[in-house]
Order: sequence, then C-alpha cells, then structure tokens
Amino acid sequence: MEKIKLLAVTHHSKKNINPIRPEAAQIIGLHHSGKVDVTVLCNPGSTLIPHLEKEGITVLTDPLGKKLSISTISHIRKLLKERDIDILHLFNNIACSNGATAAIGTNVKVIAYRGQTGNVSRLDPSSYLGMLHPRLNKIICVAKAIEKDLQQYLWGDKARATTVYKGHDQSWYQNEPAKLDSLPLHDDSFRLSMVANLRPRKGLSVFMEALSVLPQHINIDVLLVGADPDSAKVSEMISMSMMPDRVHALGYREDAPEVAATTDLMILPTTKREGLCRAVLEANSYGVPAIVSDTGGNSELVKHSVTGLVVPPSDPQALADAILQLYNDRDKCSEFGRKARERAITKFNVEQGVNETLRIYKALLID
Repeated sequence: MEKIKLLAVTHHSKKNINPIRPEAAQIIGLHHSGKVDVTVLCNPGSTLIPHLEKEGITVLTDPLGKKLSISTISHIRKLLKERDIDILHLFNNIACSNGATAAIGTNVKVIAYRGQTGNVSRLDPSSYLGMLHPRLNKIICVAKAIEKDLQQYLWGDKARATTVYKGHDQSWYQNEPAKLDSLPLHDDSFRLSMVANLRPRKGLSVFMEALSVLPQHINIDVLLVGADPDSAKVSEMISMSMMPDRVHALGYREDAPEVAATTDLMILPTTKREGLCRAVLEANSYGVPAIVSDTGGNSELVKHSVTGLVVPPSDPQALADAILQLYNDRDKCSEFGRKARERAITKFNVEQGVNETLRIYKALLID
C-alpha cells in the first residue's frame, strides 16, 4: 500500500504554559510509522516548527490568523491538489474553518480535532464553520465525554465523532523537580499545585474557597502556575483562601511539569468544559496524583479512589474534604501517585494515539 499523504494544519502561539508535546509527538509518530507522508502547515511563530523539522518533516507556514481567510483557504486548496493529499487533519478552530472550506469539492478526507465540551449549537451559524462543518468526515475527540457531548449536536452519522487519547512519552518526564528555594515555603508542608491558563472556568475561585474551609492549623503550601502575581483579580481570589501567605502565584513557567513534580498533589477544579488536561498527565507522569472535578474528560483521566479523587464541580466543601483526606493519609496519596504514573504509561502513551489515528485514516480511505 502506498503511503497515506497527510496535510496537518495547526496554529500555536509562542507562549504556552506547557510544551506542546503530545500533538507534535503524534505527528512525528505518524511520520516514523513509515505509513504516512506528512506535511504540516502552521503559523510562522509556531512552537512546533523546530520539533517537526528536526525529525525531517516538511513544514510550511501560513498566518492562519482569521477564522475565514480567502488567502489561507486558497493556500490549503492549492496544497491539497499539488501534494495529492489523502487526509486533511485540522487541529484547531482556525485550521478547521479554513481547511474544511478549502476541501469542498475535493475527494480528500477531512478530520477535525476536538479538545473540550461545549460551545456547539445547531442554532449557532458559527458552529457550521467548526464541528458542524458539513465537509468533516471525522472528528477525533480527546475524551469519550467530549465525543458523547458532541454527538448530540451532529446531524446524520453520530459515529463521525470518535475518541483517541493524547499520547505522552515518559522520556519527557526525567528532569529533576524545579528548584523553588526562592519561595517562602513552610517546613514539611503538604504541597498542592494548580497548573492552568487561568480562565474563569478553570475554577481558581473554587480552589481558594476550598482552602478557606480547611482547618486553620493545616500545614500546606499552594503553587499556582499560570496565575499572574501582579494581577489584582488573582490577588483578590488568593485573599479568599484565608491563608494568603501559603498561596504562591508563580506566573508563567516553562518548567510547569517540574514545578508540579515538587508537590504532593495536583488540583484541577474546572467548573465546566474540560478536555483531557495535559497538566494532570504531566503531574501523574512524575508520580503526583490529582484531585479533579467531574467535568469533561476528567473522570477518564483520574480513576476515582485508585489514581486520585474526583469531586463535583463548583463544590468548595467537597474539594476541601478531598484535600483533607489525602493530607491526613500521606501513604494513600503516595499510592495514588504510583498508580497514576502506571496508568499514564499504559493508557495514555504515544503509541496508542498513533495506532488509533492510523486506524481511522485507513478506515476513511477504504470507505
């Protein structure tokens, strides 16, 4: 069988809390499979470029700055024809709206990526430029909860939405934990971390409220990666914790996984529309368990009472109770961490992601 000719379109900014490893690893894995001839189209400032070029993958650029751009659509359509592309894989909203539109009238199979629940409606015209675009042959969701959520909006064949877990490679997590000597951390404290771009739905306010109902004598330190220490809004939320001297806003960190590795427990209190949180998998890969809220793919990521704890969203008391449970049982917390790492290795590895994606490609081309 001839190699599948793939055009992957994606857009990433230069600044991101965590390295963009899983997506690059999947594309590189497809390239190394020997079964796919990979071309990537991305924005000129993409952090993916050096990773992909190092592996010998052809990388082309386009501004990819508008939801619908005549020049971008024309560029993609030209590439589909010139490179005789079989599969067009679109990794974000801008890629989807332009790429799927460019594929109209061609025989190429079009796949979109879906990373979270929500923001889709049959009554919203903009949805027909995204997940409801009539030109999409398949939508690869990052979690089964996302697949199920999306299927209620799809017209026709609901099986167009399917799930492939993002893959992580344990070789990424061999660095030493971050040096935090400059922080005023308390002796022998139980350390909690939260790593997130702090949109309101990430639940920082819920976390801070949970801290406020913990016993006053509790010896903890909280590390907030992604929380701007100079933000008045962040400072206001930290004051809600009733223990501001124990909550440390670290801002943007390129070593976010290594910061999480210094802690005993990760917290992800998302209130809605969660995907499959990379930061949790990174912490798990360092043997750090997580408490997450039951939204989106979180309950697939964390196996309740086995690799961590799952609590109701927007429930500060339930979150506080879960933190206190593991604060009082360090052996259980360590056991969760060991099992979380094992699960990351066996269930969320790069190989399974590449193999599942290849299976989808082949099935589409047979149809």
